[in-house]
Amino acid sequence: MNVKLRPSSGRHPGPKIQRSPLMAVAGVLLVIAGSLVSVGIYSHLSQTQEVIAVVVPVARGEQIQRSNLTTVRVGFDALLTPIPASQLNAIVGQYAAYDLVPGTFLTPDAVGDRLTPSKGQAEVGLSLMAGEYPDDGLSPGDKVILISVPDKTDPQAEPHSYPGTLVTIATSQGNAMITASVMVSATDAPSVAALSASNSLALILSSREH
Repeated sequence: MNVKLRPSSGRHPGPKIQRSPLMAVAGVLLVIAGSLVSVGIYSHLSQTQEVIAVVVPVARGEQIQRSNLTTVRVGFDALLTPIPASQLNAIVGQYAAYDLVPGTFLTPDAVGDRLTPSKGQAEVGLSLMAGEYPDDGLSPGDKVILISVPDKTDPQAEPHSYPGTLVTIATSQGNAMITASVMVSATDAPSVAALSASNSLALILSSREH
């Protein structure tokens, strides 16, 4: 007897894939870790601060002008100590403790409230009587010119000029005299000091940029 075999019309089920519970847990952990990293990055970026930055170079010992500075917003970093933008007005008029380079943040150690001699400069003390200086309110940072007063007994004597920057100023003897410190060139300092000691100096206000 011939027996005919009919081909099966159904499909054999494929092999079952068994998922490891450990793999499933690892996948969940990776998703959680990725979420935490994203939250951390967002949190870090959201913690920003507005600080003062240098846009125009300032040489050591020079007075800082408003045009030298700007404010920028940066990410918070506990290792950095930039000066907050809220102190901008207080910084203007102070002096650079070292060369300030554009593109850098301004830090507390970069500024000082008093002009200090840089290389090639010297600070000289003066005493001037009324009439030998302008009486309209001199202030530290003013650009001045010191003029030697010619000896009246020498008709051939000519005045010499010495540019400088006023560092400190105070009045004495009922405002009839001022004592001042002026920053001048180191090469001019001996002559200025000698002229001051002999009361042979006059002071001219050159410019006021602060």
